Amino acid sequence: MKYGSAILWFTLSSACASSGSLETTAPPDAGRRVVAEHGAVTSANPLASQAGLEILRAGGNAVDAAVATAFAIGVVEPQMSGLGGGGGMTIWLQAVTHADYIDFYPSQNAASYRSAFSVGLSDARPAPGDLRVTGVPGNVRGLLAAHERFGRLSLERVMTPAIRLAEDGFPVNQVLGELILEDSAKLHRFEASVALMWPGGRPLGPGDRLRNPALAATLRAVARQGDKGFYEGPVAEKVVAMLNEHGNPATVADFAAYEPQWKRPLCGDYHGRVLLSAPPPQTGDQVLHTLELLEPLDLESLGLPTRSARAFDVMASALRIGIADHRVNTDPRWEPMPAAGIASEAFARQRGGLVGNGRPPSTVEPGDAMPFDHEAPPQSCAVFDPYGPTPAIPGVASPSRGASASSRPLRTAADGPIGVQAVGPGIARSAPGAQADAPEEHAETTHISVVDSDGNAVALTQTNSTTFGSGANVAGFFLNDSGFLFTRENVDDPSLSPWRTRTTTISPTLVVKDGRIEMVVGAPGGGLIPTSIVQAMVYTLDYGMDPLEAVRMPRLFPTPASTSVQLEIGFAADVLEQVKAMGWSPSALAPSYARLYMIVRRGDRWIAVADPRHNGEARGY
Repeated sequence: MKYGSAILWFTLSSACASSGSLETTAPPDAGRRVVAEHGAVTSANPLASQAGLEILRAGGNAVDAAVATAFAIGVVEPQMSGLGGGGGMTIWLQAVTHADYIDFYPSQNAASYRSAFSVGLSDARPAPGDLRVTGVPGNVRGLLAAHERFGRLSLERVMTPAIRLAEDGFPVNQVLGELILEDSAKLHRFEASVALMWPGGRPLGPGDRLRNPALAATLRAVARQGDKGFYEGPVAEKVVAMLNEHGNPATVADFAAYEPQWKRPLCGDYHGRVLLSAPPPQTGDQVLHTLELLEPLDLESLGLPTRSARAFDVMASALRIGIADHRVNTDPRWEPMPAAGIASEAFARQRGGLVGNGRPPSTVEPGDAMPFDHEAPPQSCAVFDPYGPTPAIPGVASPSRGASASSRPLRTAADGPIGVQAVGPGIARSAPGAQADAPEEHAETTHISVVDSDGNAVALTQTNSTTFGSGANVAGFFLNDSGFLFTRENVDDPSLSPWRTRTTTISPTLVVKDGRIEMVVGAPGGGLIPTSIVQAMVYTLDYGMDPLEAVRMPRLFPTPASTSVQLEIGFAADVLEQVKAMGWSPSALAPSYARLYMIVRRGDRWIAVADPRHNGEARGY
């Protein structure tokens, strides 16, 4: 029996909200679930989703709409992302059944990287918010590169909604209002940041209108001049001056030299579907590896993890192994990263004995995926020319996965400090007594999913790195602090690339079935991103749930270093008793900040959903 019948209310209420009204009072989830015949956009802010829909209706394709939504959400969610940050985008072009990935994460060159570790001789890394770890922003050049290659409408048309939002302003929502207060100390380090967020000495709060004419001017410069309006001239000069003032030796030449990286997506298969996700230094390998571990099991027959101890054990152990095996993820220009090996079916077979055996070991050490890195991709992936073996690095050996991992501290994510938990909408705090490997969650990232009437699709995740990034506002946008998790390792190695991009847990993912997009999915949320994506995918694809119900499902978050597993509310008490007897140590977790924005094809219609854990909404037509 499929679980779709259990969520009939969501289907009916959302259909009413989408297609005209059968009742005068909007259902509580109005905007969370939209059924569309032609195209759809879902994001963390209804104004941004509306911007994408405007472009779809104007004849733009999925890339046009994704770029429009990305620029718009940088206006209305300045704490999460914007022109001063970066991200990644997985793209599907239906007419040629082609997939691509563009990595436009901020990068630092060797001089800036060395300067970040110029204090003393210790391995201590600069803290978040330190402008020495600000990388050259990638958002503008990355979004424009995707638009130039695949877009249909003019750049000026695509950027019109974002410019309008910056100029006319928009009402501050609760999340932004709370984070302005939460990050008061960071913002007050910079005069322009205070002027924007604390006008007249009073913080903007929910319902206040935020106008950003400086950002509107910057966006206009980009719309008219292309990336030269950002990476050359006055904007670049202002950013460089701010960085230099705070100890970062970046130059205008560094800005002009920045290039996004076009890469092949990682590819795997799952029950006859093709999975396309983010290559290193992003975490698509963790998503694909975890699903490979789950594929041999008939999950639906086990019941839901919230109601079945056996299903709980299977899900928790697979997620745990996925985290452990991904624990070393780095820029493949600096260190070998066997992502294709991690995502391979052969590696999953080797690791599969740890899944669901009812006896969780006290710790899970990472497996060695390097021997599997040259495995041929699944036959269904071969046509996509997927991301392959880790590139050779001159002068750098390719150690085994286990040897490399054993010499490094465990990191379950790389989007912020380890060991924090949400205590309110958009708020992240250090958890008392949090373990160094506990799941983390943050409020600094955002995700956008888009499909169009031709079947094209985009999954796009972008970020400032931490909330408001460095806190420095220049020309209307906040600068990232993307390099704060770098270490001194290899800092002076001349054999390595002159540019370095740090690892990040973003995982924009596409699912293709029978040559057509079936799912577009992604999330913000630090180390919780890959595990949250996997759970939503399983509930949709294996259990047959309606997409909104799949996103609503309570999530669990294990850790490799112990049997601790953090749970959202919704797991049956008798199940917790049984899994505790197995050896798991369940504990409570506030609703996670990993918010899913997902679009699923059902028949000839799209169902676009926005995670109720946040105030995002979907739009479609």
